[in-house]
Amino acid sequence: MPLKETVDQKDIALINFLKQDGRAKIGEISKHTGIPRATVFERISKLQRMGIIRNFTVNLDYEKLGLPVMAYVVLSYDSESGVNQNDLCKNLAEIDRILAVSILTGEWDIIVLTVQKSMRDLSTFVLDKLRNMRGIAMTQTFIVFTSFE
Repeated sequence: MPLKETVDQKDIALINFLKQDGRAKIGEISKHTGIPRATVFERISKLQRMGIIRNFTVNLDYEKLGLPVMAYVVLSYDSESGVNQNDLCKNLAEIDRILAVSILTGEWDIIVLTVQKSMRDLSTFVLDKLRNMRGIAMTQTFIVFTSFE
């Protein structure tokens, strides 16, 4: 019976470093974490195999990209619509300028994070796009003043 791979403190150190700089070279990661280069490479590969590291991405400054309006929109799912909630969320995730979609517990069923060029674009996005989609019964929008990571 094969041993199940586990995550230890060295893996956590690598993950924490990669969260800060996902583009770092193996040598740089090794130098900052004190973990030998070969071990860094092998452990990152292991973390990918395990599905812990799903991909390497960028952290964008949306304001500099001309998308200064960020908002969370909570949605009430219309179970009578004939639309599957998971399918609805997958479709939402494919819409341009939607950064994240999650299914929730509690009063609201789905939350969407979006960035837009202006308040007018946000209004059009919510009123004309989201509220007219089958499967969405109601929305409430929360404008982000400042975001911390």
